[in-house]
Amino acid sequence: MREGRPIIVGAGLSGLVAGAYLARAGREPLLLERSEQCGGLVQSFQRGGFSFDAGPRALGDAGILRPMLEDLGIELPLVKSLVSTGIRDEVVHFDHEGATGEWLSSLGRLFPGQATAAADLEPLVHTACRMARVLRRLPNPVFRNPTTDPGYLLGRFLPWLPSFLGVALRTGRDRRSIESILDSLSADPSFKDMVCQHFFKGTPWHFALGYFENFQDYFYPVGGTGRLPAALADFIRKAGGTIQTGREVVEVHPALRTLVDSSNNTHPYGDLIWAADLRSLYARLDRSGLPTGVLRRIQSEQQAFASARAGESVLSLFLAVDEPPESFRRISHGHFIHTPQTEGLGDIHRGRLERIKAGFDEVPIGDLIGWIEDLCARSSYEISIPVLKDPSLAPAGKTGLVVSILCDGEFWELAARRGIEGELRDVAAQAMLETLHGSPYPGLLSKLLFMVPATPQSLLKRFNTAAGAITGWSLEDKPPVASSLTAVVSAVRTGIPRVLKAGQWSYSPSGVPVAILTGRLAAGAILRRTGSVRRTGS
Repeated sequence: MREGRPIIVGAGLSGLVAGAYLARAGREPLLLERSEQCGGLVQSFQRGGFSFDAGPRALGDAGILRPMLEDLGIELPLVKSLVSTGIRDEVVHFDHEGATGEWLSSLGRLFPGQATAAADLEPLVHTACRMARVLRRLPNPVFRNPTTDPGYLLGRFLPWLPSFLGVALRTGRDRRSIESILDSLSADPSFKDMVCQHFFKGTPWHFALGYFENFQDYFYPVGGTGRLPAALADFIRKAGGTIQTGREVVEVHPALRTLVDSSNNTHPYGDLIWAADLRSLYARLDRSGLPTGVLRRIQSEQQAFASARAGESVLSLFLAVDEPPESFRRISHGHFIHTPQTEGLGDIHRGRLERIKAGFDEVPIGDLIGWIEDLCARSSYEISIPVLKDPSLAPAGKTGLVVSILCDGEFWELAARRGIEGELRDVAAQAMLETLHGSPYPGLLSKLLFMVPATPQSLLKRFNTAAGAITGWSLEDKPPVASSLTAVVSAVRTGIPRVLKAGQWSYSPSGVPVAILTGRLAAGAILRRTGSVRRTGS
């Protein structure tokens, strides 16, 4: 009997990349997506003539994004997505080489009593930036095969390889969080918060501080981030693949190598790539007919995933403002990370949050509102202004903003169970608006045309991602998946025969480059097994 076609569950970015490489190799993959639209978190939507990005505000290249597009022959116009950062009225524009030094100087001005800590932080920032620079200096070899071009191999790749391996080994050995590094430098909680509170809790220090280098490595597709998944989906269909949306997988039978979708269709597969929440895979798994050794591996993996926490999520506002883009350009670039107050979050998003969650149903609604208002007043805001990257993304003379703060998805799950998510969402939206109205956009409230708020529950309902997480597993705990550069190739494996994994749940820390890379690795594993791999660069 002819072997079934490869099936990919999840048409987010990783699933689409896997599908594109399988389709290019003539394998005619089938992608099943529970939502009505491809792209997962990487989507754009339109409202009232404004275009907004639902997920990432820009796309990091990291030697992966552009090489992938070039390797597949996909033409996708990209513009630089320039970043500004601001603490109170100290704004630094990361559009030149000296920007990191300017940021360090601004930190010193804001915290004159922390001169020693700031001086000790400087070499760590420079070290992390050098490491980040190494990783993005050349195209990832998964997308540009150095053996196909002797000049490139000898002149660029081999001289670069020792520094890359050095960074890979160092990041694997040193997993200290940014919080622990800052604790060793300073006892001032506000100083520490100004450095790290816009990162996910537990972010490795070299990953966090390396962002000052990565700020200059962001790109934005003309037309919005949703153009990237649209281009990949178009490539798949033209190359013979099939994408079915509105199809949730409800059963997986690895002994039979079949799965069943929400329309009660049975699909045989040769290989399966699970590019969705891993917990949902094991919840749908039929274990009958599998060998004892396989069952033990599956049970071990399921237990690891069940006990691990999902990462943080975001509260977001999509704002239409009756103000020309030039007003916003005078303040920042189109990607702006701004902290209105120097007090920092302190205990708000740690001990105080955990105490609230521990007895959530008994906490008075007034206390929950007070906590949300404090969170919104003292958080760091990530602000995207699409029209500053592509003038066509808002009506003439008007500006759309996408505004987010990090938040805990479990809090919003508890609010939904108690039936108060909508009330707390409205409180958060108003508190965020009032904070922005004070700084950095005085007068914002009087110029607001409309607003669309979103909580982690919005992400959960739309994308079925645990706790609305936007970064896969929590970085505060040891992740249940590969988390070092030296282990990334093995990140796509599972203990289930002929089943691979890809996407934000397959590797930690995750992001757009990881989604692309794991999708490519999963497709490559299938093509190597079947002997139909097409070498990159050929």
